[in-house]
Amino acid sequence: MRQCLMLILLSLAGIQPASAHDVSAPSSIAHYTLDQVSKRIHVVHGTQDLPSPETRGFMNNPAAILTDNGVIIVDPGSSVEIGKQLLEKVRKVSDKPVIAVFNTHVHGDHWLGNHGIREMYPDVPIYAHRRMIERIDAGEGDIWIKRLMDMTEGAIAGTRATTPNIGLEGGEELVLDGVTLKIHHAGPAHTDSDLMIEVVDDKGLFFGDIVAARRVPNSDVPQDASFKGTIVAIKAMLERPIDIYIPGHGQSGGREVPEASLAFLVALHASVTKYYDQGMEAYEMKDKVIADLESYKDWNNFAEMGRVINFVYQEVERENF
Repeated sequence: MRQCLMLILLSLAGIQPASAHDVSAPSSIAHYTLDQVSKRIHVVHGTQDLPSPETRGFMNNPAAILTDNGVIIVDPGSSVEIGKQLLEKVRKVSDKPVIAVFNTHVHGDHWLGNHGIREMYPDVPIYAHRRMIERIDAGEGDIWIKRLMDMTEGAIAGTRATTPNIGLEGGEELVLDGVTLKIHHAGPAHTDSDLMIEVVDDKGLFFGDIVAARRVPNSDVPQDASFKGTIVAIKAMLERPIDIYIPGHGQSGGREVPEASLAFLVALHASVTKYYDQGMEAYEMKDKVIADLESYKDWNNFAEMGRVINFVYQEVERENF
């Protein structure tokens, strides 16, 4: 009965169970390390499991960029508790105050931790794409609170949807305490509110969920995504002078991280297009597309390929009208 209830809740949330579950993984952000990936950038590489009572909602890659006199936080997680625990980890590498927060997109597992940061730093500016702010103001923040409350059986209790207060469009260059950040938006990709944040001096890039390492791209909330737009965004960032890529989920690394997601998306789009051109409906091509992508079967969320194929099919169909 409990398993059936969870499946119903996940369906209401627009999110499906992951195909790979590492039962030995630590249970929440408190049990993960803060990894230094460049001179200034530190990342907590979280679990790829979906939010649950055991993970207390934690599933993303919260990060800190250290400046001479402060700390910049990127995507502080999915609850007030996780946001505060992130700050505890950051205290081990810097005792400086938080001077800014950036949210990469509207999905709540990345930004509901704003509440925890604001409790400690009430006046800290929080940056996000203006479309993310519009969506939260229209009620999406409360929807994400409910989703994560249901999925974690109340583990994120007390979390409030703390809306970013500085809207960006992409194309901005910000210098915060001597650290230069270039803000990129390539159009609708994982969502219509994606920001990619380039840390210029470190040659580092925060991809948000446009790239998730060894995870089927856009599989959690495919109805929010442009699969072709995700391809465009990844290609654009691969032209930048970047050495370290930080995905929204999974391990950071070099070009191999975004190139793997790009190869998957190109193969997926080509496969769906091939069978569409043969006159097949989405349900008819499902098994064939999955067979074409068999080399990715060990990726997280590969079990959700049927649902993903349906949304790619709809996108291909729109391209042909």
